[in-house]
Amino acid sequence: MNARIIRLGCMLTGLIALAAQAQTQPIPGFELERFTFNPGSRETMTMGSGDLLDAKRLKLSLAGHYAHRPLVFTIDARDSGALVASRFTMHLVAAYGIFDWLEVGLQLPVVAFQGGDDLSAQGLAPVTSAGLGAPLLQGRVAFLRQDRKQPLDLGLTLGVTLPLGSSQALTKDPGLGLAFIPRLGAGYSFGPVRLGAEVGAAIRGSTVLSPTSAAVQDEIGSQFTFGLVGSTTRELSFIRGEVGLRGLVPFTRSGASAELLFGGRAGFLEDEQLEVFVLGGPGFGQTPGTPAWRAMLGLAWAPSFAEKAPVCVEGQPYSLAECPALDRDGDRVPNGKDACPEKAGLAAKQGCPDTDSDGDGVMDLVDACPKVAGQSLYKGCPPPDEDGDTVLDPDDACPKEKGLVERKGCPVRDADADGFEDDVDVCPAEKGIAELKGCPDRDTDGDEVVDRFDNCPKEKGEKANQGCPKKDKQLVIITSEKLVILEKVFFATGRSSILPKSWPLLSQVARVLTEHPEIRKVRVEGHTDDKGKREMNLKLSQDRADAVKTFISAKGVDASRLEARGFGPDQAADSNKTEKGRENNRRVEFVVEN
Repeated sequence: MNARIIRLGCMLTGLIALAAQAQTQPIPGFELERFTFNPGSRETMTMGSGDLLDAKRLKLSLAGHYAHRPLVFTIDARDSGALVASRFTMHLVAAYGIFDWLEVGLQLPVVAFQGGDDLSAQGLAPVTSAGLGAPLLQGRVAFLRQDRKQPLDLGLTLGVTLPLGSSQALTKDPGLGLAFIPRLGAGYSFGPVRLGAEVGAAIRGSTVLSPTSAAVQDEIGSQFTFGLVGSTTRELSFIRGEVGLRGLVPFTRSGASAELLFGGRAGFLEDEQLEVFVLGGPGFGQTPGTPAWRAMLGLAWAPSFAEKAPVCVEGQPYSLAECPALDRDGDRVPNGKDACPEKAGLAAKQGCPDTDSDGDGVMDLVDACPKVAGQSLYKGCPPPDEDGDTVLDPDDACPKEKGLVERKGCPVRDADADGFEDDVDVCPAEKGIAELKGCPDRDTDGDEVVDRFDNCPKEKGEKANQGCPKKDKQLVIITSEKLVILEKVFFATGRSSILPKSWPLLSQVARVLTEHPEIRKVRVEGHTDDKGKREMNLKLSQDRADAVKTFISAKGVDASRLEARGFGPDQAADSNKTEKGRENNRRVEFVVEN
């Protein structure tokens, strides 16, 4: 027998003779169906994995089941048609948990319709299109149960089919029509996944479908069965998936077969009393009754008739309201007095965890201001503001005096009333001027030229000579913006070499800067007329400015106080259209940058 095949090649001659006489005969009767449910299907649908219904739990299932080409006819290994090409069966399945260790079940199949190809030319009569299937009664005993703290689920199933089927509809076993089906199943759940296995046998009468064949390969009879299954559990989702491999190895002269079945079910209502399930998959092998594929859809109802007494055992599921003396969260506050029975807490908080309501890192029990974010230094309260100036004391530079935010909580102070606040007033005790950053104008040598404009601030001189003695003619005038020079700086034509006649002028500029350290920065600017290329003039002006800076630095002025910049013809002081104007434009200026 090949997969789903009646091998009749060796009785071909007899059949053709019968066909010639326009006579047909039915094949010997046997139970074609190879699929059985797990009636309780507490954990898996396709096979028992040691799982039983809870005590006093009933489960009723109704499923529509389609099998495609479960019985195919061949001659010399060639497909000559399907005796049963399609079979639609309704299954009524019931299971009841008598005790936690004992479950009984019933499966009642009814073939609603089956049909196949016209094989009368081969001498085969068609099967009956409908008929009652053989009922299967079974009982299952649990030896081990994982939900009772035992290592795994282990159960023995004993089943028997009743001789109520129809041989013409292929729903009744040969002989007396009885079959005995013992099975041992085991399963283990870890987290959201369950694995199971089942081994067993089907002991029934035998018959040969092609008795005149020289090499019998389609003898129907007893067989060894096995299965493996994996599924998800309720812990993962109310929708559970399942995949199982079911196989059989006949004890008779026939080939082995297997089916790979995929299933899913969804539970509804409390404790999944209502369930919808689907199941299907392909078949493989050489046993009649194994379809090319099968599919089914069903509905199950599982009411419980057990009285739900409260189980007040810590570690077991229980209702908080029914077990007030227990302590679910282990915080030593009984459920009945625990305001937060699911979370470990403190007795001082009625069993609730200490919280930080204001999110300041200070827990409420020790927070003096639990509703206002504060700091641990102040016991959870905000830092104080003693002077009320909105600058908190830790950040207030003057915590005892009301001040301004921009002054870090300190008030505005100007002791000398010169308009310069004390913290920026270089001379906070003396009334001064802006040019000296709050210091007063002084005339150290008493020559009526204030020091900041006095070229000789430590030597009494004449006002007309910039505060220096008359014998020392001054060529430099100090202003707020510039050091005004009364002579030009002369250079070699087209070069940056300073002519000796300008050395006294630049020496005087160096002396003035030495006498006035308050002049922090001077920009030495070089300028040219517009004759020649601009790029060359820019370079020449920069070289001349650098030469002046170098000369003054050599006289003892710190080079960091000087910046040399060449502007070429870009900043003309006069018109470049006249020789006089061009002469004026060729110049060096000293700009004060303080």
